[in-house]
Amino acid sequence: MQAALESAIAELVLGSEIDLSRPELVRAWLTRHGVGADDVEAIAKDGAERWLTYRRLVRHTLREALELAMPRAIARLGARFDHYFDRFLLERAPRSHYLRAVTQEFLDWSEKEWRFDAAVPPFIPELARHESLRIEIGAMPAAPPAREPHALELDRSVLFTEAMRIVHYRYKVHELMDSLEDRSVPEAAETDLLVYRSPEHEVRYLELTPLAAAILERLSRGRNLRQSLREACEDANVPLSSSVIDGAARLLSDLATRGVLLGAKPITLSRGKDGQDD
Repeated sequence: MQAALESAIAELVLGSEIDLSRPELVRAWLTRHGVGADDVEAIAKDGAERWLTYRRLVRHTLREALELAMPRAIARLGARFDHYFDRFLLERAPRSHYLRAVTQEFLDWSEKEWRFDAAVPPFIPELARHESLRIEIGAMPAAPPAREPHALELDRSVLFTEAMRIVHYRYKVHELMDSLEDRSVPEAAETDLLVYRSPEHEVRYLELTPLAAAILERLSRGRNLRQSLREACEDANVPLSSSVIDGAARLLSDLATRGVLLGAKPITLSRGKDGQDD
């Protein structure tokens, strides 16, 4: 009985709206989920319209989570958002128990559909991701207590705050106004952006050159400074010159001031079989 009712409620909440004021539709709805005949009659007789409260509550909560995460993208989509929201619940539905994961699930599903919808501006997926990233970065755990940083060295990797991401956009969505009434179109331009949370707990943005982004990406993956500089220059077909090294040094110094770069990673000594440090 419980499993059958859970299945019926899932359809009621996520599927097309059912007119529960009509007993014959209530019976058909419950029967197709395997609810026993006696229970079907009891529910139909008692009146099932109050069950719509579950539908309104769940759908409102999910929609509210999306509106909080990507308000400007939703405002620009208008009625198209309602269409995709309903389809998402019907065809895919959230699979995580955590509300904070709903936006990611919705965007992973909807972006594939938006590509074929001429009514959805091509920059909308990036704007939605950009807005939701602000929530993600802002909600990340606080950094550990400050400690004496290790000096940077060419052959050591570095330590960044966890509350940072490097993103790549085809549009300058980060330059759009915060107003929900704004309908301006962002400039179409390849953009590399560092998104981070400052020591004052504010989410901030720093536009990067492609070479700077390539260096930081490698550093964030654990490559040491020498490797990151060499590999980024090779991929960009740029000579590793003193000006590149000086520019990287200035960038890392700026990131340290911003609280993004915490210093060089400490050297971890391995222990031999006798328990002594190697």
